[in-house]
Amino acid sequence: MKIAVIGQSLFGQEVYCHLRKEGHEVVGVFTVPDKDGKADPLGLEAEKDGVPVFKFSRWRAKGQALPDVVAKYQALGAELNVLPFCSQFIPMEIINAPQHGSIIYHPSLLPRHRGASAINWTLIHGDKKGGFSIFWADDGLDTGDLLLQKECEVLPDDTVSTLYNRFL
Repeated sequence: MKIAVIGQSLFGQEVYCHLRKEGHEVVGVFTVPDKDGKADPLGLEAEKDGVPVFKFSRWRAKGQALPDVVAKYQALGAELNVLPFCSQFIPMEIINAPQHGSIIYHPSLLPRHRGASAINWTLIHGDKKGGFSIFWADDGLDTGDLLLQKECEVLPDDTVSTLYNRFL
């Protein structure tokens, strides 16, 4: 399947590598611009593989999708968008474009802890269970229909790192 990966960070890189290992064709990676001369790990990994990498600081201006960004995305012919650790609001023209839609990974048992720092909030609130959700993207913040959830116990000595690694 032709997949566009829209995300960032080590987690985005891990998802990208897993998709490639499973035989999917990643037709493009969309990530954040370099910060202080340092490239995002997802973009670096894709560049090593010769996959086109696009680094946009934003996808919209004044609520409208940027035409040049949309054109670059559409030229790839993605059949599915996968959004691991995506901190940008992606226009609905992009979310709805692929034949199979767009899915997002979120590191909480939605609807609990929508938004940023979900693993941190799991620990701060003393939740007994943590986990992750995979859901269909929509125009809200972590509000799409759920596809899959997996939970795990939160242990007394857990940190963000240990909990992240347990349900990755």
